[in-house]
Amino acid sequence: MYSYEAIVRYSETGGNKISNMATIANYFQDCAILQSEEVGIGLDYLAEHHRAWFLVSWQIEVVRYPAMGEKIKVRTWAYDFKASLGFRNIDILDENGERIVKAASIWSYMDTERLRPVKIDKEVSDAYPMEPAIDMEYAPRKVKLLGDAETIDTRKVMSYQIDSNNHMNNEAYIALAQEYVDDVADIIAVRAEYKMQYVKDDVIVVKRFIDDRYVQIILADEEDRTRCVVQFERSSKDI
Repeated sequence: MYSYEAIVRYSETGGNKISNMATIANYFQDCAILQSEEVGIGLDYLAEHHRAWFLVSWQIEVVRYPAMGEKIKVRTWAYDFKASLGFRNIDILDENGERIVKAASIWSYMDTERLRPVKIDKEVSDAYPMEPAIDMEYAPRKVKLLGDAETIDTRKVMSYQIDSNNHMNNEAYIALAQEYVDDVADIIAVRAEYKMQYVKDDVIVVKRFIDDRYVQIILADEEDRTRCVVQFERSSKDI
């Protein structure tokens, strides 16, 4: 298991001085990458071997969001490897050791020259200590569409949203999608299914479907191909 301690910074919170789902996704992505660096399978190793981890799906559940100035511990561990897929849990503990956020994620091990999934190298899988999976209700990898989504906006991928793989950062999908939920503090869970990557200057077509419990944001392209589905679960019927 890998962990790091942090203090929630002002820049990571909104008007209510509380963090949000995009902040949580950033913590989790950082934790996963830092563990990989620590075990020797970091970004440089992957680049040298023409490999990369592409995020396939997130499932994040929030008991409560940490507030500005709060001390937290972010932890992560691998709980399974299957063929080209790696399965990772991540959680956040408060100062009292109480788990306030938990998550499951699935990652695809990619050959960056051929742009296709490949079997995880033994050296890579052996580097990650295996831990038991978090006791939670694991949702399917694919997010089922709940209804006909309405096109509500178009955006362009900006340079600040690009990561070291020259794709739009995983967290940026969450941050963009939650802009279309009126009260982000009302979000208690998110599921995200990543289908295709955006690169700089790509046009993002934003679609939204709303019911009493969920807000689904479909991020598509100009050819109407779905790139990512982000589903927010709310604690109330207000939007």
